[in-house]
Amino acid sequence: MYEDERDVRERDVRERLASHADEYEVRGPLHEVPPHVTYEVTLDGRRAVCKLATSDEGDPATEAEILRHVGRETSISVPRVLAAGVDHFVAAWCDDAPQEAGVVDEARARTMGAGLATLHEETAVDAPGFFEAADGELALDARETWHEAVCAFLSDRQAFLATHDRGREYADVAADALAFVRDRPGLLAGAGDPVLCHGNYLPDHVGTDGGDVTCVIDFEHALAGPGEHDYWRTAIPLRSNEGERAESAFRAGYESVRPLPDGFDERGDVYRLVNTVSYIRSLFLQGNVTGEEAEHRAERMAEYVRDAIESLQE
Repeated sequence: MYEDERDVRERDVRERLASHADEYEVRGPLHEVPPHVTYEVTLDGRRAVCKLATSDEGDPATEAEILRHVGRETSISVPRVLAAGVDHFVAAWCDDAPQEAGVVDEARARTMGAGLATLHEETAVDAPGFFEAADGELALDARETWHEAVCAFLSDRQAFLATHDRGREYADVAADALAFVRDRPGLLAGAGDPVLCHGNYLPDHVGTDGGDVTCVIDFEHALAGPGEHDYWRTAIPLRSNEGERAESAFRAGYESVRPLPDGFDERGDVYRLVNTVSYIRSLFLQGNVTGEEAEHRAERMAEYVRDAIESLQE
């Protein structure tokens, strides 16, 4: 981020803090990846974090309501929301929140799996769909079926790519994935009842200590869907980054709390397809990889999507 842009962001954070308290301080940026910036701050003398949307793609107001819901209704430890507005929230500092991904050995992977299963076990939802903030409450933009929700998820990714200067050439790949899934309403049958899915339950968002999950952050990708959606959103990058043994331990931890449904493994390839489309969108939305490297990654993922569609058709 250029210096003048950082000055503007810091000014914006100050304005949001001033709307909630007379005593506040902006200490510095923690994370600056579109569509959000996150700053360490104080509010009324209390150490905190302020998360601010930098575009319409961000929705901290909904994330704040999700944090409140999880903190109120489950045993999962999450940061306490101190204040929120239409484009931001302020949450109490959590000493147990991970500052970086760190080492994910088998013990930690197992703990993470059990923690995710606990979140799912304690957050049954009436229907699949997408969370939203409504008059200071957590609401759900529901879909009749999980298949419809997945189609809406892919449609959103395709629409973003179609209007993004650098991502436009990959919009057809997302469109092909959407058409493939839309034409097969039974593709995800048997996935299970909807729960609150974190959506990005990765090591740098999950604090652990021994066999306990100590703090979970970053619910910006949360949605209502079967737990297996959330499982694969973690297991796929976990295996890629940490190896098969870490993924196996993660699965063992999950299944120690909550069983996986019949047909779970067979549906894994469908989730890999859907998630890869989402990763292409994230590549261009976040913009932290640029130039030839961004093009290389995008083309590699696009090729995977094409091959996956062909393989699943067979």
